[in-house]
Amino acid sequence: MPKRGGGRNRNWKADTDHFEHDDRVNSVPRHVSFKPGAKGKNKFRTWKNPLALLDDDIDMGSSALQGPVRKSSFRGRGRMYSPAPQGSHGHTKKKFIPGVLPWYQIIIPYGAKHEKDVILRALLGFLSPDIFIPHYYKVNGNAAVFYVDDVKTAEKLYNADRKITMSDGFKLIVIVRNAVPNMAIDAAMKEKMKLTMAKRYNATTKALDLTKFHADPDLEDIFCALFRPMIMLAAIDIIAENIPDIEALNLNDNKLHGLQHLKVLSSKLKNLKILYMGDNRIPFLGSLDPIRSLPLVELYLKGNPLVNRFHDHEIYISDVRKKFPKLTRLDGADLPPAIGFDVAEDMGLPPRQQSFLVDPAGQDLVREFLTQYYAIYDSESRQPLLEAYHETATMSMAANYLTNDSRNSTTTRLNSYISNSRNLTRITERESRRRYLRTGKLQVVSFLSDLPKTTHDLMGFAVDLLVFTPAMIVLTMNGVFKETNTPNNPMRSFHRTFVIVPNANGGFSIINDMLYITNTTKEQEDKAFSTGTVEPIPPTPAPTPTPTPTLAAGTPDDSQKMQLLNMLGQQTGMNEHWSINCLQETGWDLQRAMFIFNQLHSEGKIPPEAFVK
Repeated sequence: MPKRGGGRNRNWKADTDHFEHDDRVNSVPRHVSFKPGAKGKNKFRTWKNPLALLDDDIDMGSSALQGPVRKSSFRGRGRMYSPAPQGSHGHTKKKFIPGVLPWYQIIIPYGAKHEKDVILRALLGFLSPDIFIPHYYKVNGNAAVFYVDDVKTAEKLYNADRKITMSDGFKLIVIVRNAVPNMAIDAAMKEKMKLTMAKRYNATTKALDLTKFHADPDLEDIFCALFRPMIMLAAIDIIAENIPDIEALNLNDNKLHGLQHLKVLSSKLKNLKILYMGDNRIPFLGSLDPIRSLPLVELYLKGNPLVNRFHDHEIYISDVRKKFPKLTRLDGADLPPAIGFDVAEDMGLPPRQQSFLVDPAGQDLVREFLTQYYAIYDSESRQPLLEAYHETATMSMAANYLTNDSRNSTTTRLNSYISNSRNLTRITERESRRRYLRTGKLQVVSFLSDLPKTTHDLMGFAVDLLVFTPAMIVLTMNGVFKETNTPNNPMRSFHRTFVIVPNANGGFSIINDMLYITNTTKEQEDKAFSTGTVEPIPPTPAPTPTPTPTLAAGTPDDSQKMQLLNMLGQQTGMNEHWSINCLQETGWDLQRAMFIFNQLHSEGKIPPEAFVK
């Protein structure tokens, strides 16, 4: 070529080749070529998805990762230079930037004029005592190219640039790029993968060892990295076709990161019970979700970043077990037996009960209480409820909308309740919480009187009697009510808890009342008030105690009294004299007499002679 502006003659080759000379000890400036990019587009891309880089590459020291080079106003010989930092004497130290891919391409310009062993010995001598394994070494034009699969090795080779002087006096140029080898999955490649797997398969244990599969000597001339989804899927197809009954698979040290494509394992390798995935790049425990349907009994994850995210080993074991409940061995260590129920896996749950009674003896008392309470509550005036509450009673109400209710009509609005709602997730100040708590029966009944008038569907109640002792009764219920003085008579769903204690008059009083109100579901609205005649509460399916005789209104006759007397004596152990006194004081009400007996007996107020027969 002709001389350029008084410069030296240079020998130029095709664009695909490198200049045939490299820098000697006293290097000369290299030619910098700036190719114009597409109009209006920024040629410096920001990589967001690592999968998008699988077929691209990145120069580890280029401006593509460090931002565009600032142009200088100085121009000379048709070239453009960036000014050197002050005090750098014209030299700028480049910094290695790790890439998002696990592989790195190493380019040695003009390496074709040296034998492979000469170049590798020179590089190994510089990195000594460290060593590395070059993958897929080849000569491309007048350059030597190979790959490494370790970021630390890539950084050391990057730092070897122009620091190794060859025998001809030229310095060795080392270019490092974050790239993976090109590959095409064809029949020949699949056949090589199949033969390599065959020698790694143990038919006795039905185990296949694919540890560091890409580094197998039989695959040195092809790129077969399992972290590439297409290669992994091809490997799974080969396994499913030739050894479908495989039970153990070792995928250690394969640079695995994303596992979304591994969800096919559960359908193609149905007998897989042991899976090793150690020394990979799996970042989070959630990354294992695509394979959680596998019935794994052993799993190995040590060496992955996800393990280091757990500071408590017990929490790590617990969280892994939540995804794989059948696991008995993790990271090479046996796990303690999981806490569970000793029942068959195919055993179903018992049928649902509408109501639960911890003590069947409280059935009639609960029915009577709810009938009387809601008869007053649904009446025109709720003032008579003063007799139902304890002097020091407390009451709170919370209201909230259903999270999945998309309806937005006037019938679904809870304005009458939200303004007085004591929702502890929203009311965090102690004083505000205290203000929304009603204390004393006057405040409680006054607050209840201000709520909308209602009619409750008593036949739809689900009632649970949780505690039934002489000192305390805890009663919960779920149900539906209708507002009678509100336009369109909207329905509401509620949950209510009563804590009931005996009072000084021999009766019962509510000492704590908690009410929760929300919108009804479509199913609740369809079933509400559909049973016709309203009755107190539905019959409970709980075991029935010794049948209690049905008494007509008024005083029982002699035969009925004798029957009640015998039943009380059998259940309490009291003699006839004390049993008669107990029944007479309670108006021959057996349930009431049993309650009084249990209360006095627990307090030690029944003398020993009451049990002498």
